[in-house]
Amino acid sequence: MTEQQRLAWLLGMPACAEENRSLQDLTGTRYAVKQNKDTSNARQQRDMKDVHTLLFALEDRSPFIPQADLRNIMNGVHAQGSVNVDRARAIGSGILDSMTGELAADFKFKIANQAITLGVKSSVHISGEQVQVNPQLLFQRLVTACKSQEEMESNLQFELCSYPPAISTC
Repeated sequence: MTEQQRLAWLLGMPACAEENRSLQDLTGTRYAVKQNKDTSNARQQRDMKDVHTLLFALEDRSPFIPQADLRNIMNGVHAQGSVNVDRARAIGSGILDSMTGELAADFKFKIANQAITLGVKSSVHISGEQVQVNPQLLFQRLVTACKSQEEMESNLQFELCSYPPAISTC
């Protein structure tokens, strides 16, 4: 529509509304707009129940209580010292600063410079040393190394999670 067509349509709306009301009066019918489903009583009650459920869940796990370390507020798993996602903005700014003056084709994104989230890094202690483990990569390597179905069954008989699956996902 052109600007003139929109203006004519807009200015004609009061006349159309008056004709519509007159025809409804003449025929004895009423046109009612359906109520938005989000304003129904049932929806409002369900929304309020959901809000109370969320408030109850956060009562003991408030994210606003200052703590010494990062943790998942729903399952209580504490982050290792290598997790730095709380400094993601500074890390991103550092990466952008290191890109200044570099050609895009020549720039290499280093894993060491990335923000590390609670879900990304899992660590295990091997001979007193903390070793970072990526469970998905470990699984892929184990499957690739298997030569037979029996070998795969023996390699995958152990759980590949740092935390029990009831409180974490691999």
